Amino acid sequence: MVLLLAGCLMLPARAGAQSVSNGGMLFRVQTPGTLATLVGDARKERLTDIAVEGALNGTDLRYLREMAGSDCNQQPTEGRLRRLDLSRATFAPGGEPYILKDGWQTVQGGGLTLPPFAFRKCRLEQVVLPERMDTIGIGAFEHSALKSIRIPERVVVAKWTFNNCNNLSQVEFPQHLVELGQNCFRDCNSLRNIRIHDVEFVPYLAFQHVTGLEELIIDGTLWHADGWVCDDCPRLQRIAFDGLVLTTGGPPIASNCPQLSEILFSGLAFRINYGSVENCPMVEQCRVTGSIVDSGDHKFLPVVANVSEISIPMLRHATKVIMALNKEENRSRYSPSKAPIIQTLASILAIRGLKDEALQMLQMLAEGGSPFYGLIDSDAAYTAWKSDPEFANVLEKIRKNSDFLQMIRMSPPYDTGAEYRHSTPQRMVFADVKDSLLQRIRDYFQTEYIAGSGSETERQKNVMFWVHNRIRHRGDFLPKGRRTAIDLVENCKKAGRDGMNARGKSIILAEIYQALGWPARFITCQSKFYAEDNDATVVTVVWNFTLGKWVMMDACNAAYVTDENGLLLHPGEIRQRMKDGRPLLLNKEANWNNQKTVTKERYLDTYMAKNLYYMSGYLENTPGIESEGNAAYYTLVPEGEKVKIGISTYDDAWFWQKPF
Repeated sequence: MVLLLAGCLMLPARAGAQSVSNGGMLFRVQTPGTLATLVGDARKERLTDIAVEGALNGTDLRYLREMAGSDCNQQPTEGRLRRLDLSRATFAPGGEPYILKDGWQTVQGGGLTLPPFAFRKCRLEQVVLPERMDTIGIGAFEHSALKSIRIPERVVVAKWTFNNCNNLSQVEFPQHLVELGQNCFRDCNSLRNIRIHDVEFVPYLAFQHVTGLEELIIDGTLWHADGWVCDDCPRLQRIAFDGLVLTTGGPPIASNCPQLSEILFSGLAFRINYGSVENCPMVEQCRVTGSIVDSGDHKFLPVVANVSEISIPMLRHATKVIMALNKEENRSRYSPSKAPIIQTLASILAIRGLKDEALQMLQMLAEGGSPFYGLIDSDAAYTAWKSDPEFANVLEKIRKNSDFLQMIRMSPPYDTGAEYRHSTPQRMVFADVKDSLLQRIRDYFQTEYIAGSGSETERQKNVMFWVHNRIRHRGDFLPKGRRTAIDLVENCKKAGRDGMNARGKSIILAEIYQALGWPARFITCQSKFYAEDNDATVVTVVWNFTLGKWVMMDACNAAYVTDENGLLLHPGEIRQRMKDGRPLLLNKEANWNNQKTVTKERYLDTYMAKNLYYMSGYLENTPGIESEGNAAYYTLVPEGEKVKIGISTYDDAWFWQKPF
């Protein structure tokens, strides 16, 4: 790429403007909104190569667009600007709207954020971005004439950024990329090869319909990649993961790529949930020259036969990376929880006799509040070191972090009634039984048949047992597409799967209840260590008119919970009884997938005790609410604690308010 500011500066052509040796011009914007004055009418449509320094607002961005061949209405102009150096520019809120796209766009982000659609449909061929940029906005270059681009370090690249850049043939990725957006390179016909280094998050459909793409390589550390990374790439032949891989989603890594013939893992990978490809007839199995610790499908992605075979250099590299990762503060919001990976690595290090490194990992778990004591204490890898004082001390710290009932007992109380004392409280919204989608659900599932006869409580149990028995629990799978009961079931069939995770099952159960006229919600239950512990669960609560209260139904475990008198309880009441030490009873039919009995000790005293520390749910409880993207999401939090899950409330009375 040509560096526009190379060489010695010549005499200034006018105040705030200078010529540079390569024939371009440098404009120093001292006051946002004054770029037009610096450039002048005579040069506006003549300049092909400029650099801009200073803070630019919407008026400046509108003017740059006109210089680059597209006005604010995305209509062609006579501007001839082809090369733009923004390496010393920032962005300032205010000024005029700069483009009409999904409404008038104004500069609203931070100084280091390239605004959305900034150069959409412009004729720019080369752009130099600021090195300290943190975000490249949605669609910033789509439908432009861009030929090459260097992406700055530690940046978030939003979705659709380079969509339909038909001339884009070269993308230089930074050493560390935070996040890549969906459909980032869609319809980039000239882009043949993509090589990414360290990257924190690659979403599903990141590379969808990248028509020219032939090879995708990630040669650094991959924090997390979703399933369906590549879709509808007609020329794609090879995907390679050459570095450390922490986790992936799943199950398919790719779909609709008819020329794809190789998927390679040549480094160390921990938890790979990829289990297949879809409509990629030339791929039957991934090629593994490195070591895969765990995968979603051992036939498609073979795991290492014995972890003692993993090379010591690979393990030491992973230890170094994870120790550095543990110190990172500004991470992608989608980065995986580290604790399960650290625990796995610690065990492997112990097996390989790397005592110091194993101890470092365990200390990291203890400092992070890891809840994995049960797994660690039973791990035979540490048998020879259990008497070591250093190991004994760190294991004791982890043990204290794993006493989940004690954590609930010691948790601060809620501020009951707070929402009602300080403001007019928001009312939760529940689906109207006349909703057309609920009518479709009634017809699709034959809900009256599912519910059967008997008392209201018996009918609610019947529906829960039906969902439990008809849809298997698969913790690693949630169908892509809209999250409504019908779409989840249909997309599960299309994916060739016989089950889905707790979230999917709980959404289905809640919407069937709604179709039958019962207000219902699906509630996400998470541990105190939610940032590290991704083993959350989701249950359904349904309003029982006979009892005049919410009750919990868990379709994953065919479970419901009562007090000593047989009264059905909701998750908040279960948590309070745990806190007070009062009795809780689990129904005798509780089981997992009709294969394994679920006991009170395992389910209530351990699993739910861990996951009932924080509880979250939507303000609106209507079919497909989770597909809306902007629905209000609230988390019930003990008073004084801070979490980063939606909107916090300390008021349990408000969170469990009546539905009418």
